[in-house]
Amino acid sequence: MAYFWFVFICAVWGSSFILMKYGTVYFSPVAVGAWRLISGAAVLALIWWRVRGPWALKRRDFAAVAFVVVFGFAWPFSIQPHLVARDGSAFISMIVGFTPLVTIAVSIPLLKIYPERRQILGVLGALGFLALLVLDGHNRRIPLSDLALALTVPVCYALTNTLIRRSLAQIPSLELSLVSLTAAGAMLLPFSVMAPCRQVPIELSAAGGGEAFRAIAAVAILGILGTGVATFGFNKLIQEQGPLFAGMVTNLVPIGGLLWGWADREPVTPLQLVALAGLVSMVTIVQFGGGRMANAQTPMTNGTVDS
Repeated sequence: MAYFWFVFICAVWGSSFILMKYGTVYFSPVAVGAWRLISGAAVLALIWWRVRGPWALKRRDFAAVAFVVVFGFAWPFSIQPHLVARDGSAFISMIVGFTPLVTIAVSIPLLKIYPERRQILGVLGALGFLALLVLDGHNRRIPLSDLALALTVPVCYALTNTLIRRSLAQIPSLELSLVSLTAAGAMLLPFSVMAPCRQVPIELSAAGGGEAFRAIAAVAILGILGTGVATFGFNKLIQEQGPLFAGMVTNLVPIGGLLWGWADREPVTPLQLVALAGLVSMVTIVQFGGGRMANAQTPMTNGTVDS
């Protein structure tokens, strides 16, 4: 079942960046983030209503859940559509591919897991390919501020994934996902109301008729599949297989983002292809044997994993 969720999440999240791009043609970036969170929460609420059980969240979990809500959902879900609208879906999707490598770094202080020699070499190699991506962004005149904002996304995801494994493994994934999406959606909703709705289409988009319909459909798919169902499955992977195994999803997400961007006539440079190929190879080296590592990590959690 873990591999079913893995493949499903890769396919859905690989398409999410082009959907953000279509959504921001009509909605503001923060509105895209808010409504995908709210619609995802609505889907999980229906599932919860049918299979509801005893509430597992306790008052002592509030701080960890608040961190997940802010840094795992509210911030990246609002900043990514903003960056996609400015810099293109293909380029921004590639930055997310560094999540597993950042996870290696944050797992040292949080999970007391120290990287092996091959993992250190993989991380160092990936940093070199990250430099290529930054160079490519510079050549395309992408502002350094945008690059810095983009890099906060894998950092937030890595911290969130590791914290879930460390402090929230005892919370069923459905309950954790529902609470996180609902709280993050409620946090962004006031900002989405204040933000202007109509956006000027970016040059990279093949804009035509029916922009509003396409934007609504894109946000609906983002919310129902990409945020609701996929987040539930991803939290299951974190809790049952560990953050490193779950983080491997982001190995393939940039490939989907690059292919969708190319199909939408975004410029794909040779430097991007080299950086992506190198990134995937380095992360593969780092994550080889990730399933076995996940089993070794299980005793370090603060509770039992719900199955």
